[in-house]
Amino acid sequence: MEPGGYLAIMAYQPYQPATAAPLRSRPPGVTGAGVALILSGGASFVCAALWMAADLSVLHDDVQQQVGIGGSEIFAYVVLFSPVLSVFLSPATIIGGVQLLRRRNRRLTTVGAVLAIVPLTGCCLLAGIPCGIYALFVLRRPETMAWYRSGAVSQQPPPPDPYGQYGQGPYGPWR
Repeated sequence: MEPGGYLAIMAYQPYQPATAAPLRSRPPGVTGAGVALILSGGASFVCAALWMAADLSVLHDDVQQQVGIGGSEIFAYVVLFSPVLSVFLSPATIIGGVQLLRRRNRRLTTVGAVLAIVPLTGCCLLAGIPCGIYALFVLRRPETMAWYRSGAVSQQPPPPDPYGQYGQGPYGPWR
């Protein structure tokens, strides 16, 4: 055998040009955008819940001190409306991020990204706007659109019904 014959063949690695990533793998930026939406929605939810709890305690103290309805009570209701709305809408941002990571329901992902941009809570404004814009940019990339088109709908059939085709009981249709 010639010197270094077998080892030289094992060590030789010809240059392989990079090929396009298969559509089953995530395009670049999708994981970061999904995690950013989840974190932004979670922070928005927590901050809004704390804000709402603080507003309720202040509103309770103000109502006990004042009998009539004036400008401060109306302002308190307006200030209370924003965190309540944010508490109900921030889970859509979280769900949008999860759907982005799972490659399901592109519309809900877009809604979650847009809701991250809308400034419903003051303290999460600086985190939500960049995360939402980044998620929208990632969603508009051609490779992300192709990734959604390649497997957005699961091709697996539903599991068989253990009680028959029409949901019949084990002993017949009426038992």
